[in-house]
Amino acid sequence: MGTLLRFTLKRTLNIILVSLGIVFFISLAMRMSYNSYAPKPDYRLLVHSKFALEESLNFIKGAIHCDFGEVQERTRTIPVSHVLLDTYPKSMGLIAISLVGACIAGVITGTLAALSRRASLGLITVSVLGISIPSFFAAFLLQRGVIWITQNFHVRLVPVGGFGWDTHLVLPALVLAARPLAQITRISYITLDEILRQDYIRTARAKGLPPWDVLWGHALRNAAIPILTSIGVSLRLSLGSLPVVEYFFGWPGLGKKLIEGIQGGHTGLVITLALALGITFMLVNLSLDVLYRVVDPRLREETGL
Repeated sequence: MGTLLRFTLKRTLNIILVSLGIVFFISLAMRMSYNSYAPKPDYRLLVHSKFALEESLNFIKGAIHCDFGEVQERTRTIPVSHVLLDTYPKSMGLIAISLVGACIAGVITGTLAALSRRASLGLITVSVLGISIPSFFAAFLLQRGVIWITQNFHVRLVPVGGFGWDTHLVLPALVLAARPLAQITRISYITLDEILRQDYIRTARAKGLPPWDVLWGHALRNAAIPILTSIGVSLRLSLGSLPVVEYFFGWPGLGKKLIEGIQGGHTGLVITLALALGITFMLVNLSLDVLYRVVDPRLREETGL
């Protein structure tokens, strides 16, 4: 247990260091984007880095006291912390719904592909297409398709934009789930296809175990680590697509507000929202790494669990 604690503390330190890097480099990027003036071009990066470092230190000092600055919104000035508290749950709820759906559908689809040779080629082809299609293009196709159906058949399927924990979720969740679904399906298929060919699976079948017991008790348990890894990769895909999807569908979440902050040059807002996304991703990865050591007996031995 002590080894696992040391591992967790080490990863937590890495998260802190990476978070400091996020603060500095976003501050530098924002400054270079909106202020290209420097006494001499050769010193431009040095000058920007100096001011970015000062800005980063001021941001960190304020963040320690939960003060992330203020931002002008229409005719009023509101604290950035209020923006974060308003947008973060909306974005994480959207990502959670899309990822849970992608995980369930991906594992089931990958398992069926591994069990059925006829279905495997078609499912893997679809999964490759799902990974390859850019999120903005998938969002455009879905939105235009719904509008076309509404105009020609006078049937309103789902809203094409706006916020709501109802049918407003359908289109943005589908777009966010597309690439994770393809990723999880592909990894589930490849892993299970290899496992089902192993000798211990043949032995379990020869002993007369029911197919479900063989699949659940032997195959899926041994496929847990690669599938969990693919879920971590899927979260990265979802976080990367989040700003585009939210902006495209008018979902008032963290990603949409991040794009608006970049357009408006609100450095404190951009740092805060990007940092929230980065820390979320790193904490989920840390949780998955700890979960690996719970699921995999070999890792349990290494960590002394």
